[in-house]
Amino acid sequence: MGAVLDLVRVLFEPTAVFERVREKPRFLAPFLALAVITVAIAVLQLPYTKAALAAQFAQTPNMTPEQAQAGMKFAAVGVGVAPIAVGVFLVVNALILWVSTSVLGGEGKFATLLSVTTYASITYTLLQLIGVVVLNMRGTSSITSMLDLQPSLGLDLLAPDAKGFMLGLLRGINPFTLYGVFLTGLGIAVTHKTSKGVAYTAAAIQFVFALLIGAALTRG
Repeated sequence: MGAVLDLVRVLFEPTAVFERVREKPRFLAPFLALAVITVAIAVLQLPYTKAALAAQFAQTPNMTPEQAQAGMKFAAVGVGVAPIAVGVFLVVNALILWVSTSVLGGEGKFATLLSVTTYASITYTLLQLIGVVVLNMRGTSSITSMLDLQPSLGLDLLAPDAKGFMLGLLRGINPFTLYGVFLTGLGIAVTHKTSKGVAYTAAAIQFVFALLIGAALTRG
């Protein structure tokens, strides 16, 4: 239970949490908690996801009603796939951190870094929660595309006309993701006893990779 509660504690007393991670890396319990939260978010967001798909299909040339109906089924499938995506996301992040930390002169410990990135990823989960709250305030009638599923909370507020890759890039830079970089860097420094320069550089590299992938997948 303590490992799960540390998902909340890491937001307020990160050093203490990462000291516990240094002594005993934990992944399964916090991951399962994140998976449950992610599924709950996906369920709450389902009506908006369907609305976004409907809007997208309506703008797709030559799409028959049967094809649109079949496509709508993917919205529900996404609920089940969500926790798998979270697991893959965490493993890839840990791998990037392990390589970065090792190259920069530290001795990366994969299991420990997996634990660090799992706890740090709570900031991304909070971003999703805020997104669902905003969507509920706006209602499904406000959804005109898949891009509307993530409200503007980052640098994209400064560039309302941004589209595609640039929109994804700007949207990915927001207070939640930046705090995630801070937590990741601190986690590496505490658990691996490396310099802050090495720790935060490794965290920044991981963030840039995630940012570029997210931007590349952005459409619109």
